[in-house]
Amino acid sequence: MNLNKKLIVIGMVLLIVLWTGNIIYYEKHAIKEPLFIKHYYDVNISGDIFKLYYVQSINSKDKIINIVLPEIGQQYINFAEYDMGNTNGPYYKLKVLMININNDSNNKIPDEYKNKFITKAKITFSNGKILNVNLGKIYLYSDKNSSDDLVQRGVTATTDSNGSTILYANKDINITGINSGFYDGLKDVLKINIGGVPLSKITFPIKMKAGETIDVSYAFNFNNRNDIRLNNAYNLTFNILTEDSQGNKGSSPCFIDFYPYSSDNININVLKDNKGVE
Repeated sequence: MNLNKKLIVIGMVLLIVLWTGNIIYYEKHAIKEPLFIKHYYDVNISGDIFKLYYVQSINSKDKIINIVLPEIGQQYINFAEYDMGNTNGPYYKLKVLMININNDSNNKIPDEYKNKFITKAKITFSNGKILNVNLGKIYLYSDKNSSDDLVQRGVTATTDSNGSTILYANKDINITGINSGFYDGLKDVLKINIGGVPLSKITFPIKMKAGETIDVSYAFNFNNRNDIRLNNAYNLTFNILTEDSQGNKGSSPCFIDFYPYSSDNININVLKDNKGVE
């Protein structure tokens, strides 16, 4: 009888220890409010829709009901919210907001937004909570200076953050250089090849004859898994600068994407330490 009592006591103690351990473990992983990642985008004012990502507790039922982008003076933003729905973890889920800042039926962002940056948002949730969020840096640009010297003939992108664009020359041209607003901050992790040659080893100009094609490829490679940039989303325009035999200059865009596909792609502890909430 005494032995049975001892076994019962030991069992109860073990259950209490396990229960307490589970609570401590859960509290360690719990997030008290949604965590927004940082976004670095080039958004074409001709009508691009862009995505905002945030991580939420997997059991949360809260929804976003209003978004204000004060830097462009909009009091209400058209948006749709989706659950990415492909997490393997028991604690978090990744949500995505599809943002549309067009203000008319022509699917065109107002010209006064040109060359402006969106860096913050005021976001209201269904539970009444309001967050002032640091979004990163979203640049609204115009493609009025683009040309058809080089046109896209094919685009590929993979979930491991690699991609390429095949460009076709409409006439004899020289590729004279590249232009990208965000590239300098990513040189150590973003590798770009033009015609199979690393960008760092290219000597411009590159001569192209009409009818020729050239491949522009990119690959992200993060050696440090705690690199805070792994938690970011990128949608960048990488412009190929050209000049023809008459001295006419042009610019042809390629696009670089880096998005999270689930909360498993995000280092939550790093995101907590650098959360996008002011």
